[in-house]
Amino acid sequence: MDATALTVDGYRAAVLEPVRPLPAEEVALVDAVGRVTARELAARQPVPLFDNSAMDGYAVRAADLVGASAAHPVTVRVADGARAGDRRPAPLRPGEAVRVMTGAPLPAGADLVVPVELTVAGRFTGDATVTLWPSAKSNIRRAGEDVAAGAPLLPAATPLTARALALLAATGHSTVEVRRRPRIAVVSSGDELAGAEPSSRDQQDVAACVIPDSNAVYLTAAARSLGCEVSGVHRAGDTEEALRAALDAASQDADLIVSTGGLGAGTHDLLGRLVAASPGGMLARVAMRPGRPQAHGSWSGVPWLALPGTPTAAFVSFEAFVRPVLDRLAGRATTDTSGAEVVSSGWAGSAGAVRYVPLAVTDRGDGVSVTPVGAPGAASHALSAMFTAPLIGVVGADIEDVVAGQLLPVIAPA
Repeated sequence: MDATALTVDGYRAAVLEPVRPLPAEEVALVDAVGRVTARELAARQPVPLFDNSAMDGYAVRAADLVGASAAHPVTVRVADGARAGDRRPAPLRPGEAVRVMTGAPLPAGADLVVPVELTVAGRFTGDATVTLWPSAKSNIRRAGEDVAAGAPLLPAATPLTARALALLAATGHSTVEVRRRPRIAVVSSGDELAGAEPSSRDQQDVAACVIPDSNAVYLTAAARSLGCEVSGVHRAGDTEEALRAALDAASQDADLIVSTGGLGAGTHDLLGRLVAASPGGMLARVAMRPGRPQAHGSWSGVPWLALPGTPTAAFVSFEAFVRPVLDRLAGRATTDTSGAEVVSSGWAGSAGAVRYVPLAVTDRGDGVSVTPVGAPGAASHALSAMFTAPLIGVVGADIEDVVAGQLLPVIAPA
């Protein structure tokens, strides 16, 4: 069974090529955090919604206070009062003032709010008149001065944060059209996995030889951390019948199947043969360490990514290939790294493949920097380092030794 030799970028492009964003659905704002906008959104109403007071004070006509000052205040009639949430007061007549609180609607005709501190009393009273003088500012928030009705707010493909949702609420939205959450089904293959079937060994052999299925735990948790739903976790032993049954079950309610294991050249590595023979199937040898064996195809019309079974390789493969697919399904922009950091201490290496190296974050006093965790060359099996490091460095295939001061692309893992 021949495998196609590809670069990381080439294989990612092949995986992403048939993937399209999922259909849109409308949800309440409070249920939309982390979701992705399906279309451009504009303000349905202005902010502020109406002219309102920026101070506790008196709404007046500026013309009635011409020439007034603290030394020469003016006395006007108090006609009404308004608080935030009240209906708009009656129009203001010459020589009148309306008592207003912060956020209260202003009466027509008012073009100045005098803070209560700029009155002779210095506080609100029940008197029929008030003696005051003008402030330097109008203290009025005009309708639409922050956001005009119809103003663009968020482009399509924007992940919705709490702040973005508050902006939508403030501009008249109660629901939002977002991409449906991707549903992922996980398939773990291998007789050696705890819980895999069939298992006719005696209990002593099972206890001695089975391996905890950390891949299923990781893939499930990582997908959920990215806002996806997990429709099921399916384990299968190393028989074609068991694998087909697991894949049939996985394809029932999923937008993407992600499997681990079975991509080697061994007699029991059947999963790679199944995916290679599936519609659009490809078995590849990708120039990356760890994670060289990769495959993708489809099962019952559902896209399928097959990852290697070694936990560190499955982890790196999720970040390199599965995460971009989930991003595209969810309507997010797809990226292959999270940024770049400066290397504080270098290490030796060999070119020819992209290397994924667990990194610790250090602070030398002149900014954030990174240094490898453990031995960089042992990344393919150093599970503890790969699963505890806060960042994963991505060393290009054309780079041999990594040197101090080098700017290194990094991944912030799910």
